[in-house]
Amino acid sequence: MESNELTRRDFVGGSLAVAVLSGMRPQSALATADDSAKFGLYWGDLHNHNAVGYAKGSLERSIDVAQEHLDFFAFTGHASWHDMPKMPGDRHMKWVNGFKVHSDHWPKTRRMIHEANSKDFVALLGYEWHSSIFGDYCMIFPEDERELHLPDHVDKLLDFAESKKALAIPHHVGYARGWRGANFDHYRSSPSPVVELFSEHGCTETDRAPFPMIRHSNGGRSTSNTIVPQLQKGMRFGFVASSDNHRGFPGAYGEGVVGIWAKELSRASLFEAIRARRTYAATGDRIVLEVSLNDQPMGSDVAATSDREIAVRVEAQDSIAMIELVRNGKVTERSFPEDTATPVTFPGRAKCRVHYGWGPWAALDLGRTAQWDMTLALDAGRFTQALPCFQSGPYEEEMRDRLRAISERELHLSSFTSRVKCYGEDPTKSLLCEIEGQADTTLTLKLRQPVEQTVTAKLSDLIDDNTVTFTGVFTSESYIVNRLISPSEYSTSVKWVDQRAGAPADWYYVRVTQHNGHVAWSSPIWVG
Repeated sequence: MESNELTRRDFVGGSLAVAVLSGMRPQSALATADDSAKFGLYWGDLHNHNAVGYAKGSLERSIDVAQEHLDFFAFTGHASWHDMPKMPGDRHMKWVNGFKVHSDHWPKTRRMIHEANSKDFVALLGYEWHSSIFGDYCMIFPEDERELHLPDHVDKLLDFAESKKALAIPHHVGYARGWRGANFDHYRSSPSPVVELFSEHGCTETDRAPFPMIRHSNGGRSTSNTIVPQLQKGMRFGFVASSDNHRGFPGAYGEGVVGIWAKELSRASLFEAIRARRTYAATGDRIVLEVSLNDQPMGSDVAATSDREIAVRVEAQDSIAMIELVRNGKVTERSFPEDTATPVTFPGRAKCRVHYGWGPWAALDLGRTAQWDMTLALDAGRFTQALPCFQSGPYEEEMRDRLRAISERELHLSSFTSRVKCYGEDPTKSLLCEIEGQADTTLTLKLRQPVEQTVTAKLSDLIDDNTVTFTGVFTSESYIVNRLISPSEYSTSVKWVDQRAGAPADWYYVRVTQHNGHVAWSSPIWVG
């Protein structure tokens, strides 16, 4: 029998984050000064690691994982730390040895990154430069680069970046100076048009932002070194998020991902968009976020004017808790879509998240890795979107999470979960679907592993309640088909007008928070 399985690209239109069976990706929809300048939304990771350095996982794994669920990625292996302190018990040799591995592998890294490119995927060459005094930078090149330039001063690094037309993106900037936090005295907008706002280290928007920096030995956030104080000083840069994952898993869910509004999927177009700051940061859920001010997109410099119309379009992956407009570091407007949201109605569309994992409590010492094999099927209607939400743990070199569309009515998922060495002590993964159907459309979840089970539910029954199913006795894994989310809960447009006669230069950005805690931050727009 001939297989009618759709490829990832057929199903997702190039990005699982915004998958539609017709192959379309989100296009810019807000009015622009030049209506011909319509952009597509592309998702990627500009900062991640593996064993080509001092992390885990092969580069082959990183490329395979990235090609499975991202539009682009830059591999930024650990390269140097010129002012690294000696550590107790010679623990600093972990870094020293990793840098040698990275240097020795550089010719092969260049070849592998070059070969990973295709018409549907962009791979970028890069590396990470550490510094206690100057902070860390991710160097990313527009083309192949023979030289692995590892100077002992940030000005030399930025000179090199400018000579190569490369990006030098500051990373985990919120740590204190001297502890690998950014040294903004040396900031240059040309090689650093964007700054990393979120990664697995946490959030550096402000010292009171969600996602504190508690996972590493660099200490917590330094108020004066976070992002908003730099913007208040007059610096101009856009926002990105990237995972900094150390398990060979670019784009790991919950560790940071960047959305880029670009003209096309190519190296040149991505670099143009980054330099124009048409970028935004997201923690994990790939929230579609578009912002304009007087018809100019995020990242723009707008001529001085007292009349400012800010337009925002959001399509979230969970119900939206709040949309905030930040001007000069202070929230000036808030919108709560749930105040006017309407219930799910059929015929129509709704989103549904299938969550799976859990398993033995860690204190019981029954740690294991559970293999999952399931299909989701509709007896009528169709899936219009499918988004995998796969965290990076547990690390398994040969294991993969795979999502496939068998048809517009059937999805197949193979995955694995564990409490042992999961990310952020979260032993779950999930799959998000948008469904188009009738009230009596039946959703069937058929499980083959870790046990054989079948769960069915009519869409009408999922409006007000979910289904929770265990795979065995107490301590066994479980899974949830969550209640439906209505379009008015996850999709909205907002317009605000701000009158600022005689005001000095102002800057605005938008922050979107979902009820499940995931957040997206647009790059700022400057006026004046």
